[in-house]
Amino acid sequence: MSSAPSGAGRRWRIALFFPVVLFVLAGDSAWLAARGWDGRLATMIAAPAYLLLMLGGLRHEHRIMTLVFVPFTAAGEYLFSIVFQWYTYRAGGVPAYVPFGHAILLATGILIVDSPWVVRHTRGLRRALLLFHGLLTLGALLVYGDTLSALLGLILLGVLIAYRGRLLYLVIGVLVLYIELVGTWLGCWRWGPAPFGVLRTTNPPVGAFVCYVLAEVMVMQSIVWVLWMRRHRRAPGGARGTRGYYSQQLALIRLLYDPPPADEAPAAPAPASPEADPYGRGYAAGALGLTYAALDDLERALTCFERVAAQAAERGDPAVAALAAWHSGRIHLRAGRPELARPLMQRYVDHLRATGHPDAARHAAELAAVDA
Repeated sequence: MSSAPSGAGRRWRIALFFPVVLFVLAGDSAWLAARGWDGRLATMIAAPAYLLLMLGGLRHEHRIMTLVFVPFTAAGEYLFSIVFQWYTYRAGGVPAYVPFGHAILLATGILIVDSPWVVRHTRGLRRALLLFHGLLTLGALLVYGDTLSALLGLILLGVLIAYRGRLLYLVIGVLVLYIELVGTWLGCWRWGPAPFGVLRTTNPPVGAFVCYVLAEVMVMQSIVWVLWMRRHRRAPGGARGTRGYYSQQLALIRLLYDPPPADEAPAAPAPASPEADPYGRGYAAGALGLTYAALDDLERALTCFERVAAQAAERGDPAVAALAAWHSGRIHLRAGRPELARPLMQRYVDHLRATGHPDAARHAAELAAVDA
């Protein structure tokens, strides 16, 4: 994994987002066209150039996702603008700068949520933005009858539940709102009043950003699986997720294969053979969590480890529950939340000490380094 950009580099890249967006949209504005000026060439130079600048501030895995976003959203623009005709652009078709703009927006959102101040205040910001988007959607529904935004809001709620209220999606909502307001004000595009002839919306709809969120989810999921399959093919102990691959590459799986002590037997009966349950007593989410952690997808990794901990608690399996807590703590630590990490990691250290495990001292030293 590549290192994060410096604080100064991140700040000026984020700050440039607002004037660059204004410049690009002004170049394609109805106001400029009415005066006989064509600024589309300038937009086609500015948008890709700024995207290249943004790519220099991203980690390698985020850079890949941002680049994939360009053709992916170009297809989405064709679908929603040309086929469904939810909105139409001033000059018809889809302007060439638009897919680059989508990628710029995603890159800006990633830089914002990765900044230290935002990481430290993730919980408070999540609550504030949830309230902001909720009130905005409700107000648009009650005042303007914006049923499209209400429907998109329900879809967003499902995504947030599935992805633990990922802050990136809420931040994207604010950035998209800025773009939509500026773009419609300048006459670059216009939303139709009745998408599909059934729903109603405003110009622009306050829930338009949910389309960006769904695109990001699909792109991220596709990249995760592609990278995962590449890892499987290169694995020396087996390919495409075989038992040998997981047993060699994932520390959690090695522990799960160990038979539990007699007084810690799981509530559910053990499988008849290892092949019947190749992940070890049904803790497949642990393997998935470690893979997500290796791909730097911390929120999904945390969800997996919490599910393992819940499974282990139901089965009366304290060793696995404590190990899952350790991994959850390390995820919190990587995300800049040491106050949440310490008690989880301490739980595993306490378990190792209580069982006389030889790794207790090593894990205790790692935990001590967190407090140092």
